[in-house]
Amino acid sequence: MKVEKRKVLQIVLVTVMILMSLFFLFPVAWMIANSFKGDAQITADMNSAAAFIPPAPGGDFFDNYVYIFTDTNFIRYMVNTLFYAAILIVLGVIVNGLAGYALAKIKFPFSDKWILIIMMLMIIPSETIITINFLFVAKMGLLNTVIGYILPMIVSPFNIFLFRQVFVGLPDDTYEAAQLDFCGPIKYFFTMVLPMSKAVVATVSVFTFLNVWNDYLWPSLIFTSSDLLTAQIGLNAITSNDNTTMGQTLAVITMITIPVIIVYSFFSKQIVEGVIATGSKEG
Repeated sequence: MKVEKRKVLQIVLVTVMILMSLFFLFPVAWMIANSFKGDAQITADMNSAAAFIPPAPGGDFFDNYVYIFTDTNFIRYMVNTLFYAAILIVLGVIVNGLAGYALAKIKFPFSDKWILIIMMLMIIPSETIITINFLFVAKMGLLNTVIGYILPMIVSPFNIFLFRQVFVGLPDDTYEAAQLDFCGPIKYFFTMVLPMSKAVVATVSVFTFLNVWNDYLWPSLIFTSSDLLTAQIGLNAITSNDNTTMGQTLAVITMITIPVIIVYSFFSKQIVEGVIATGSKEG
């Protein structure tokens, strides 16, 4: 009886979760379906189930996307954003990973105080220090440059803390064995520590990508050249244009949303594992 009750409870729970997920997916389904329509058809279908159904494929089926691809610079903005994200993921994993490893495994004066400082920095909103970062970049003459955009974003107290929490649990015997094979600390970090910490590396990489992909304020302050703009600024420029139709607007928003969905679909397991791992360590 207990087994049957448990199965019934699981079925009910799964059913409720599916219904809830469908409820939250309604806006996404509506957005994608209407991104292939003209404004007149969007308005006509607004109060019916047809609002969630894309039109039949025809000669004008991809018109909204063709306009975005050919008559705007949005593809350039997306490529720029992916390029910035790739650089920041690589540098972020290296810099924040090394800092987290030092806090976890290397004894140095006031190491505990540094952990406390990093934890305090985690609760400071980025908007409170963005002015300082802007003045710093301006004084160095790096405005409207890729370096000026990337430099203040490399170090992240949150990512350092994530790495530190995972590295605390790594066995010290592995490093001692590596030393017998003349493996130095830097080589050990890249060849042993990072491969053993794939979950947190994936977590940090995904968080970094989403931060870069969704960021609007910082690139809007740094960049003035249209050749360097990011996807969010391009989205704002296109949707704020009076000549842009509703269907074209939905097409741009769809293109902004799809990469985030893809990232979560492929790396959701690693994100959960990384967050669980960081919360389960002590020290």
